[in-house]
Amino acid sequence: MNVSGQLPFVLIHGAGGTKAKFRGLEERIGRAHCLTFDLPGHGENAGSRCNTIEEYAEWANEQIAGQDVIVVGHSMGGMVGIEMAARNSDVKGLVLDASHYEMLVHPKILEDLAGGTFPDFLFKASYGKEATPELLEEEQKQLSWVETIVVHDDFRACGEYKGAEIFARLNIPILALYGSEDKLLPKGASEKAKELNDSIQTRTVAGAGHYIMLEKPEEFAQALLEFRESLLAGV
Repeated sequence: MNVSGQLPFVLIHGAGGTKAKFRGLEERIGRAHCLTFDLPGHGENAGSRCNTIEEYAEWANEQIAGQDVIVVGHSMGGMVGIEMAARNSDVKGLVLDASHYEMLVHPKILEDLAGGTFPDFLFKASYGKEATPELLEEEQKQLSWVETIVVHDDFRACGEYKGAEIFARLNIPILALYGSEDKLLPKGASEKAKELNDSIQTRTVAGAGHYIMLEKPEEFAQALLEFRESLLAGV
């Protein structure tokens, strides 16, 4: 597979998140360029909104502007990345960051969000035991950065997305990163992903929960750089 030498990372945040979920990453990956943005309805991009994973993917592909890229999608963003790769040959590699081709959403989560409250049990379940108090405090503050109704619609979109067939047909290198303490992904996600697509390589980050890039930033950055080097080398 031929790729251009620049091959930037396109960072896609998850449900209810913003580009701040990848804060500090650019400094850790050095010369490798990153394209970061808030999805519609999130953070600084609070105007128009998307209601499905497919709509997010269509919007995100418009931002790439015809250049070869590696898409890095966290949680919901990984689903968006799957759809981006299926629709756009400029996506030369895909990193699933604590993500999967489908994710069930508990009705209690949708119920709480519909009532205007981010579930406390969901917040607590999202991070591993090694997450620092400072990180958790910062993350708690950022819950207010996206309207609760937008978060609700994101989780609903995740629950409705069924990407197994599309994921199975992807013919590009895929790296799936899992936190050893992630409580939000389906059980056996790694094994199921490998059964569907033999282009995938997997790595488990010890001690991380659902936010690998924030809980274990050095390990996360190193994994991205190694993946990018393998693509540039044509491995």
